[in-house]
Amino acid sequence: MATKMNRKGISNVVATIILIAVAIALAVAVAVWVFGLAGSASKTATLQVQALGLSGINTTGVPTLVFIVSNPSSTGIAINGLTLGSLTCVFNTPVQIAAGTQGGNLTIVLGITQGSSGTYYFMTGTGPLSPSSGSSSTSTSSSGTSSIQLLVAYYNGKQVSALSCSGNQTAIVGTQYSGYITTVSGQTYPFTVTATS
Repeated sequence: MATKMNRKGISNVVATIILIAVAIALAVAVAVWVFGLAGSASKTATLQVQALGLSGINTTGVPTLVFIVSNPSSTGIAINGLTLGSLTCVFNTPVQIAAGTQGGNLTIVLGITQGSSGTYYFMTGTGPLSPSSGSSSTSTSSSGTSSIQLLVAYYNGKQVSALSCSGNQTAIVGTQYSGYITTVSGQTYPFTVTATS
């Protein structure tokens, strides 16, 4: 007894539709993977900056600009300058903010000079400078310990860089200043701060 099998395959149209669906699914999976990697790479170099205050704005004060910086990314970030109004300062040595840093204290010590009209301006020049003379040196008190220097940056209490500042920005108590911090990679992080005495 011979059995006759009547076998039939799927039609050419159904096979084509299945192949197209599989190709589209693979293309979407690859695109999600590629753009997911690119998206996470762009998020690695982020810095969070919060300006806490700008104090010491008076004839005898030492203007101090204080920031809290955090780097939640997986790579270190180097800060190499800041702008405060029309005052631009470049760090002689970039300040390194390590990966995973939370709440680091960045303190910028500026200076004040008096203009010919009696108006006070933020000091320009290259630090470190002595507060009394404005010259490039370290001031020493009568006890033999170093006093504060102008145009320098401190990170977590340690002096890490001198500054080279240029521009012409008045220093007035109660004024709200806008500025930004610049990283070595060219990213800028804006801030606003109100000057106090």
